[in-house]
Formats: sequence, structure tokens, C-alpha cells
Amino acid sequence: MLVEIFSLYLKGLILSSLTMVSVCLLWTLWRAKTKKDKSLAERQAFLYETLMIAILTIPILSFAFMSILVVLKS
Repeated sequence: MLVEIFSLYLKGLILSSLTMVSVCLLWTLWRAKTKKDKSLAERQAFLYETLMIAILTIPILSFAFMSILVVLKS
């Protein structure tokens, strides 16, 4: 049972990582295309903020994806 829950958590972690990487990549590309950031410092600050948002959001989303996987499995 514990191994099954752990495998579901790892699957949720992978799904949340892929989701956050794709969202952050799209957001960064959109900002680069519209030229929102004028200076190098603004671009670095945006990348730092994006990284922090991704690091904080991935564990939360992994539990959300895990619960969806549990519902789909049952």
C-alpha cells in the first residue's frame, strides 16, 4: 500500500514538474516576445521570480495530481 501511494506521488511530482516547466517557459517566451523587460537586471529578476514560483508550486501541484490519479485509479 505504501509503495503504491509513493508511486502515485512520484507520478504526480513528474506531472507537476512538467506542467510548471511548460507554463514558466511559455510565460518567459511571451515576456521576451512582447519585450516587457528593458534591462538585464529586470530580466534576471523575472527569471529569479519564475524559478521561485516554480519551486514553491511544484510540491503543491504534485499532491493535486496525486489526488486526481487516485480518483482515476479507483
